[in-house]
Amino acid sequence: MLFLFFTVTDVKAQETQTQNNVQNAVQTVNSLDNISLEVAKISKSMATFNKRLKEFLDQFALSKGNQINERQQKLLLGFEILNRAEQRLEVLQKFQIELAEKEVSVKSRIIQVEQEMRPDSVERSIAFVGTTKSEEIRDGKRRALESEKSSLQTLYSQIQRNLAQTTGELRQAEILVQNLRKKILPQIELEISDL
Repeated sequence: MLFLFFTVTDVKAQETQTQNNVQNAVQTVNSLDNISLEVAKISKSMATFNKRLKEFLDQFALSKGNQINERQQKLLLGFEILNRAEQRLEVLQKFQIELAEKEVSVKSRIIQVEQEMRPDSVERSIAFVGTTKSEEIRDGKRRALESEKSSLQTLYSQIQRNLAQTTGELRQAEILVQNLRKKILPQIELEISDL
């Protein structure tokens, strides 16, 4: 009867821990949703910008044929640089989202392995194995879980380093895109208005 009481208490403690883990995962998913919304906004902005450039090029072709002066060549080069910088920004944002998802997945597995490593969990996992070498099985189970935890922690550290590096690169790419937009877009709009 006493064993049943401790088992029920342990199960309730595990349920509470699992609920906390789920709440943490939900918060991370919400932040990933915010990042996804930002990527969608940037994609929409790119589509609008590309539409404007197409209109510019169409009007340019109609009004002056294939003659492009030096200023217009510089604008086209600037636009190409801006376009590539925005594409790089989008790739970095997607990579950051993927890394964040992997980080959450690995962290939740680490928590699960830590729960499985507790002596009572190891004991429960081998309780129905009919053998006289239960101590060897327990030790083997513990070693396997410790090895998995170690591997997961190494992977988690690598993901965190990559995520930090990607975040830094992402900030630099965002600054570059903002600066290019400030310089190039007004000039393109000015050129369009002169047509």
